[in-house]
Amino acid sequence: MEGQDAFFHYLPVDEETTSCGLYVTGAGRVVIAPGEKYPPCGHPTLYHFEWLRGRTLPEYQLVFITYGAGEFESQATGHVDLEGPTLILLFPGVWHRYRPLTDVGWTERWFSFNGELVHRLFAVGSFGPRLAVAKPHDPERLAADFDDVLDMIHSHAVHDPAALTFHLLRILSDAVAQRLDDSLKFGAVRKRNGAAAVNDPVVHKALEIIWSHGQYPMSVGDIARQLPVTRRTLDRRFVEATGHSVLEEINACRLSRAKRLLAETDQPVKTVAHLAGFSSTERMRVLFVEREGMSPSEYRKIASQRRHEQEAGTSAKRQKEER
Repeated sequence: MEGQDAFFHYLPVDEETTSCGLYVTGAGRVVIAPGEKYPPCGHPTLYHFEWLRGRTLPEYQLVFITYGAGEFESQATGHVDLEGPTLILLFPGVWHRYRPLTDVGWTERWFSFNGELVHRLFAVGSFGPRLAVAKPHDPERLAADFDDVLDMIHSHAVHDPAALTFHLLRILSDAVAQRLDDSLKFGAVRKRNGAAAVNDPVVHKALEIIWSHGQYPMSVGDIARQLPVTRRTLDRRFVEATGHSVLEEINACRLSRAKRLLAETDQPVKTVAHLAGFSSTERMRVLFVEREGMSPSEYRKIASQRRHEQEAGTSAKRQKEER
């Protein structure tokens, strides 16, 4: 990225933009030198994060690390070490965090995007948050494609949302198609508790549907209709493979996503319920009371208190180390 400007830019999104079905909401590139603070300051609160808290986005983001090393962690993948050219596809509603190694740094390019088209594209494949990290086949060409569009955005050469859509589709096809192929060969998905592998392909696909698209209201019947089995067979095989029912998995996914959104964002409770896939705010409240023994608002209050206490403890520790 030598000779190219480091920048980030968040694009205005209006009715015309969203009508394209796939639209860019932000983009940027930056070189993080060894020892430099990460992430850089100045990003809007919704996009900025600290390693301690992580982040949950309302849209997709494609992050391309072209040089350096670091680490990535998400609700779906667990901890992943990063080295050399790496692609990270972040999904809406999925908690995550990433950073370069302090003594190495890295070079980063990224796009944030959303839209009905991309939701549909991921809905028809087996690609999901568990397969978020990939090694690009041709990193030099992909970096050039990224820079072509980033330069257009940075210089305001592209004002037409439709034009950006086609450029982004080209990049996504290169960046994601290979991972879609990989996902077809992906023979086992770990349970959320990491205790065992799920080798049943039907259960594997059901898990991908739940965790990739749990932000939308869905029933066990909705999932079964996307699979070559009846609802009864799906329930039986799911219990055999995981030890619990499909509905319990759906509720666990929604609850996990809602807890992260309540703890890490200021979104209203009604919005959190919608983003987490609940049919109503009341349904979310009932599940919180059943599983957590408190309402969503009470959970947010306690999470906020814990976060402030943790941040205060971290700050005190740093001050002690600096003395």
